[in-house]
Amino acid sequence: MNPYLKLFAVTAFAMSSTSLIAAVPSIKQKLEKDGFSFVKQIEAPAQMTGWAGHMQQNPMTVFISNDNKYYIVGDLHNAKGDNLTVDALNKHVKQSVLDDVWKSLEKSAWIQDGNIKAPRIIYVFSDPNCPYCHAFWEKARPYVKAGKVQLRHIQVGVIRSESRGQAATLLAASNPPQVFEAFNAAKGKQKLKELKPIPSHLAEKLEANEEMMNKYGFFATPALVWKNAQGGLETAQGLPKDLKSVFE
Repeated sequence: MNPYLKLFAVTAFAMSSTSLIAAVPSIKQKLEKDGFSFVKQIEAPAQMTGWAGHMQQNPMTVFISNDNKYYIVGDLHNAKGDNLTVDALNKHVKQSVLDDVWKSLEKSAWIQDGNIKAPRIIYVFSDPNCPYCHAFWEKARPYVKAGKVQLRHIQVGVIRSESRGQAATLLAASNPPQVFEAFNAAKGKQKLKELKPIPSHLAEKLEANEEMMNKYGFFATPALVWKNAQGGLETAQGLPKDLKSVFE
């Protein structure tokens, strides 16, 4: 199953438990401060206002009492037993979450590969010691050199003990794209020096990259995320067999 779709399915539709929480003044403002993004007002029981939204990219619905004393987080069913929450999340929240995921990828620590004006952007979770990452880089050359694709290599250190220090070396380089290209062009024959100790700001970036990789359900590299022609997110894990579907 597509890792991101798996993430969306778990967070959006498996919320079977409902919590009733004593409220404080300005419930909506409090929830926004806590990180809840209100996307669309939806159908709600009498004396309540319903909202579809998401928190930390986890889709959910919230219902706030009109007297501003209580709120409920969870699913809403009608008298027939139909779950109205699923439809609301699919209709109003899914695209908002996808947009938020893309923004998170943009803010991660990555190395540019290719023309920044190339129309297709592919984010690649990459470990310096991943042979399949090197193979993907090589197979992508015709598309990158033709200006059709730009790759953004999100650095992680998950394969070997020295991987994180080597990823830090790449990010700390005076010209990361140049060093990254030379490293991959050497086809594994070039030993990448391990940065020790890793400066705190780089350690934080690498940790955030790895947390993001785990959050989106990836467990191996390379892991790819890109937008299709319709603007939806596509993902792949490992070296794709059908590269044309990724690059075109």
